[in-house]
Amino acid sequence: MQLGKSKIFLLFCLSFLLGVFSGPYLNYYVMAATAMIFIILLTLAWQNKRVLLIACLVLTLLAGAVRLKTSSPVNRPDFVGRLFGQKVELTGVVVKEPDVRDKQTNLTMRVEGYTGAVLLNVSKYPEYQYGDKLQFTGKLEEPFETPDFSYKNYLARFDTYAVVRFPKIEKLAVKQGNPVKAFLLSIKRKFVEVLSASLPEPHSALALGLILGLKRALPQDFQAALVLAGVSHIVVISGYNISVITRNLLKTRAWWGKRVAFWLSLATVLAFVILTGADASVVRAAVMGMLVVLALNLGRLYQSLNALIFVAAIMVLANPKILSHDIGFQLSFLATLGLIYLSPMFEKWFARVPDVLGFRTNLSSTLAAQIFTLPILIYYFDRISIVAPVVNVLILWTIPYTMLLAFVAGLAGIVYLPLGHLVASLPWVFLEFQIRVIQFFAHLPFAALSLQMHWWALPIYYLLILLGVWLYRYYKNFHYYLEYARIKV
Repeated sequence: MQLGKSKIFLLFCLSFLLGVFSGPYLNYYVMAATAMIFIILLTLAWQNKRVLLIACLVLTLLAGAVRLKTSSPVNRPDFVGRLFGQKVELTGVVVKEPDVRDKQTNLTMRVEGYTGAVLLNVSKYPEYQYGDKLQFTGKLEEPFETPDFSYKNYLARFDTYAVVRFPKIEKLAVKQGNPVKAFLLSIKRKFVEVLSASLPEPHSALALGLILGLKRALPQDFQAALVLAGVSHIVVISGYNISVITRNLLKTRAWWGKRVAFWLSLATVLAFVILTGADASVVRAAVMGMLVVLALNLGRLYQSLNALIFVAAIMVLANPKILSHDIGFQLSFLATLGLIYLSPMFEKWFARVPDVLGFRTNLSSTLAAQIFTLPILIYYFDRISIVAPVVNVLILWTIPYTMLLAFVAGLAGIVYLPLGHLVASLPWVFLEFQIRVIQFFAHLPFAALSLQMHWWALPIYYLLILLGVWLYRYYKNFHYYLEYARIKV
């Protein structure tokens, strides 16, 4: 059977992703021997298209494994990890926005003369900013690993490989970072200040979580309630969340046309990217979110799937560690896949459900995303929220309006703070509704259930889902052709 160009393209992307995934289990000797065998096979069987394709796919797989291995600096002579266990005095620049927690602040530093970033745990005061040049003295430690969680892998996805706890610090200079990023982060800080002053707690923290993904500003008890209610994803900037917003904006095309609605969606996504400081994870989420919009507008499943796999391959090529170490990337990818595959099916099944305030659309999106992300959530967190579908359906329709109104309130407050206070009364209504629904369902005795899933069950689950989608589409087309033949007769 002849394969089309789009299917061959998809195979190469999947082969690269498989190579990155299998990279930790392969060594250079095995890869070199395999590459030599298939290069020879490629040379001898050049005219055989099937052998040619297989050989190229294997070489692409090996290229993915090599990309993963070369992304880690652990074997380089200037790797910062060679200083583990030593008391050091190093100089570096803060290269990310400071991560402010309840009792401390985390600073990501690029140190002079070494490869690999260092995470500093420092007191909340004095405050430090992106671009500060610091000299610090302390003991360099390797991030911990436990059977349940690897802090080492968690930090590695950000190219951070060492930790220094509460070092002695001397500030040497300021504004040593990228001026564009510094400007974007200054806008973000001002926005956070204004919205925090315009809304009470925990409403302001939830609004900042919805818009900027700042879930650490939420109270601990409310974070736990989000998990139990199965809606912790709403305070994470992901492709799924962005797609929900843009899909609702696209519904306004009845007012001013399809083109204007599309550019409005694109402008909204760019605004979120700017407000969040153009972090790499946000840019990935924005790309995936816009991909869903294009996919559902075009209605072309195979082209949309190819585009999604291609985008994932490009993202993994840029940072191979996100494939296995970044749970957010995995969930965002799977939720996007669910929206492309299942959401159109559910919308047809629920065609008689009123779409008032986007209820039918959001119901379809919720079920599609949750079906595709369910096994990953169980695998990583050993828990499933029983009330999640109900809570998502109840509050998801309010999320776009909350984000839009809170965004407008923040911008209004930057211009004139009393105006921001006035506008903030509008998103407060939605935030109050969301908080009450989440807290009510989270406190139910059956809200969540402890459950475990082994790794081998994951591919079986997704194969069954894809098989079900294929059977649905096959029988749908089969009945269509039968009806067409009956009419002809």
